[in-house]
Amino acid sequence: MFKALYRSLHNRTKTIQGAALILAGFTFSAQLLSLVRDRLFASSVGLGADLDAYYYAFKIPDILYAFFTALVSVTVLIPLLNKARQHEDGEVQVKKTYDVLYTVFTLCAVVTISIVAIFVPYLVKFIAPGVTDATEISNIILYSRLLLIQPLLLGISNLFGSYTQMQQRFIIYASSPLIYNLSIVGSIIFLFPKYGMLGVVYGVLIGSVLHASIQIPYIQRMNFLPRMIRIYKSDMSIVKDVITHSVPRALILSLVQIEFLIMNSVASLRGAGSTATLNLANNLQSVPMSLIGVSFVVAAFPLFSKTFAEKNERLFWGTYEETSKKIFTYTLLGTILLWFAREPLVFFLLGNNSEELSLAFGLFILSLTPQCIELLITRTYYARGETKKAAGLNIFAAAITIGLVFLLGSSVSNIALAFTIGSWVSCFIFFFSINRYKKGVEFVK
Repeated sequence: MFKALYRSLHNRTKTIQGAALILAGFTFSAQLLSLVRDRLFASSVGLGADLDAYYYAFKIPDILYAFFTALVSVTVLIPLLNKARQHEDGEVQVKKTYDVLYTVFTLCAVVTISIVAIFVPYLVKFIAPGVTDATEISNIILYSRLLLIQPLLLGISNLFGSYTQMQQRFIIYASSPLIYNLSIVGSIIFLFPKYGMLGVVYGVLIGSVLHASIQIPYIQRMNFLPRMIRIYKSDMSIVKDVITHSVPRALILSLVQIEFLIMNSVASLRGAGSTATLNLANNLQSVPMSLIGVSFVVAAFPLFSKTFAEKNERLFWGTYEETSKKIFTYTLLGTILLWFAREPLVFFLLGNNSEELSLAFGLFILSLTPQCIELLITRTYYARGETKKAAGLNIFAAAITIGLVFLLGSSVSNIALAFTIGSWVSCFIFFFSINRYKKGVEFVK
């Protein structure tokens, strides 16, 4: 039984459609657990200061994770490893690149986490300006410092995931978030009654360890487990190449988290429970986002990278067009269904009949299509090494959204509306950009 399970986890997925289905299935399971988590939060913890503190505490770790895990992100690492494989001593060069990345990431992460942990009390004032209760502020500081360990653990897992995806072992990769969410759900059920939200924080850290650990057996079997090595002058070209490609991506990922940090900061001024409402609504809309957009994009990216490395422009753009059509069709149908079912759906899934929560969820859902299309276009640029172009587009998009949040954010639902309007405006800009770029490529060809 265990051998059969082990083999099924390590099976190779041969087609984008098959990979997307696998990713969607595992993502759906992980998202179901995240819904169970949020329902437990909404019913057991409640939309109040305790849950607010938990969400505030995630903001600094989330920004750190978004920034320095760009060094080992799938979209940066897979193209670099495919490029290294083109050398004469391909596999040796691939392993060396992998080890260099692991070493640089680990050292940078440890140093950064140590420095940020010192300044957490000062940063909290910017994250939650509306919080004045001393106990809640103290909890946010404690939770934040503990959760700073999470970016290191998930960053290492992200490094592992790059290799398993490159080998098209999508089942292993997709299992990680499932185990992560299961750990958090277990902590709410078993640890929260005794330790409060601190017990949930412990559950997050345990889940982060398991997130990485499930990928180790396969990587170890392939003799590809990364190790700390000494960085020589000759290795600096690898580091430089990674930094060149990863800094724009780090900016993009950080911008997304900064957007939500500002959204949470504005929500903190609306009173206790506003931040919890905003995060629960956003978490709920991320389910269809992950099932449709993320699944198809993750499945398509290795082929994007491979066909670009092989200079097969026809297959590259054919993959892009096929994936974009499917994403558009599925997200449009999902948007219509979820908008009309938002109130009973929120009550059924979260066990809460808050009108503002339902409205905020509905407004977030209206951004489903543009979010998924933007994600696909961003990954398309990544695969071609056009990280600066992708960064420029995302900076512009973030500026639009942040401006609208400050302009319209008089309530949680208005913050969600501002996000959706910003998503649609930026989606059109992304769409025109990629079509202009594609015509230029075809002209050169």
